[in-house]
Amino acid sequence: MKVFQRMIMHRHRLLVFSLFLAFNHLGIVRGIAKDLAPDDIIASVDGNPVYVGELNLILAERFRNQPLDSIDVDLKRATCHLLAQRRLALRALRKVGGEPLAQMVQNEIDAFILEAKRRGSTLQHQAKARSSDAASLLVDLSWRVAWGAYLKSKLTEENLRRYFEKNATSYNGTRYRISQIFIRPASATEVDIVESVKALSSLASEIQTAGEREIAFADAARQYSESSTAQAGGDLGWVESDGDLPAGLMKEVRKLPVGSVSRPLRSPLGVHLLFLHELEKGSLTFEELTDITVLRRDAANAMFEALVESEAETEVVWHLDGLKPPTAQQ
Repeated sequence: MKVFQRMIMHRHRLLVFSLFLAFNHLGIVRGIAKDLAPDDIIASVDGNPVYVGELNLILAERFRNQPLDSIDVDLKRATCHLLAQRRLALRALRKVGGEPLAQMVQNEIDAFILEAKRRGSTLQHQAKARSSDAASLLVDLSWRVAWGAYLKSKLTEENLRRYFEKNATSYNGTRYRISQIFIRPASATEVDIVESVKALSSLASEIQTAGEREIAFADAARQYSESSTAQAGGDLGWVESDGDLPAGLMKEVRKLPVGSVSRPLRSPLGVHLLFLHELEKGSLTFEELTDITVLRRDAANAMFEALVESEAETEVVWHLDGLKPPTAQQ
């Protein structure tokens, strides 16, 4: 428990410094945005460059009518991580699709250029209108065509049924009664986040070896949790779907044995420890689903992750430290 007392004192000492970093962070965002050209290279995947223009294409589509240099740098870094993953996935798709896919992609690019010409424009003009460059636009087109074709061939009813059966507890109405201990790191820096993770990891070990885990968890929540549920022993009640908890936490809840404590879990809000009291199994079948939108999204995400994982040995080199994702930091 002493580790928490040290952590709390550390948080207070860093408060003023954290505020300074927050204001300084705004200057970093503006500097990155203003100094980069579309043909600047963010990273390379197996020696193939990933351009700033590709980043601008995604940001311009996602944040319409918002100046690109006003977008938070953390969002840009997360998007750069996605871009690197797309390149890995595209590399895998080209291996799977071979010459037929290459020809399909080329046909779509030719059609795009022809349509631009018919409208009195060029590939370069189309790219510039999107704060991008021709090379980035071609890569983006290649990805959209290849990924779209792959989804069309794989997201069949049979494959969706198979995915449902493999991950039934995510869709059949299974519910979980949980409690949490929540800690906000002193700042958003990796050092402070890691310190919070270590503190909760130590606490989790103590609770896991306690004679009455449920009681030990509730006592620890009342003493250390910074959630509004702290005085209730961290009790969150019943949860079922991904939207019931911060991003990524439901996936971990579904893996927990009843009566056990999770490892420290990071979310955009902070760091969490979860305790699973009980679960109620659902009975909804694939045929009874009235909306398969979420199922299709999750299946597509799983396919994307599998493609990226298949290229795990491919070298990714980051050239702009200001846009390097936290996951790529050494």
